[in-house]
Amino acid sequence: MKEISFVFSLKGNIKSQKISLCGHLEALIGNYYLSQAGNPKAAWYGIHYDASINVDQDCVKPTDENLIGYVYRDDRVAFVLNPFLDQFITDTKGYPICYLGVNSLDDDSLECRNAMNYSSSILPARWIDDDFLNDDQLPFDFESFEYIDEGLPYLNPKHFSVSHFVKYCRLDKE
Repeated sequence: MKEISFVFSLKGNIKSQKISLCGHLEALIGNYYLSQAGNPKAAWYGIHYDASINVDQDCVKPTDENLIGYVYRDDRVAFVLNPFLDQFITDTKGYPICYLGVNSLDDDSLECRNAMNYSSSILPARWIDDDFLNDDQLPFDFESFEYIDEGLPYLNPKHFSVSHFVKYCRLDKE
C-alpha cells in the first residue's frame, strides 16, 4: 500500500507558468490529452497518452486504453502508471508536480493513515473503514453500515484505488 496522507498538505501551483500544463502537454509535447481540462467543476484531469499517433495529423483519443493517470487541476499532484512515470516526469519538467507512481489505477493500492484529519477534503464522500463487513472478528458498525447501505459514496482509508480517490477527492475546500 502507498501511504498518501501527505497529499492533502501539498500546496497548489501558485507560480505562474508560461503555458498551462494542458497546453504544454497537448501542443508542445504532443501525444497527450488531458480530459476535463478547462472544466471548472473538474478537480482531476485524466492523463491520456498515445505514443503511436502522428501528432501533426491526429489527436489523442480519451479512451480507457490510453489513460495513464490523473493530475490535480492546479498541478500539485499526479498519479501516473509506473510504465509511463519517467516519460511523464521528463515531459513535465519545470512544473511543480508531486509524482506518485502506481501499478494500477483500479486496484486498491493506496491508504491514508491520517484520513480522519482530512474528512472535509474528499467531499462528497466520507472515510469509512468497512472492513467489518468481511471480518467477523471486528465489531459491526451499524452507523457506517446504514450509510453504506444507502449507497452513499465513501472511501475505506485502509485501502482504495486511484480511480476511487480521484472520483471523490478535492484537495481544497470549495
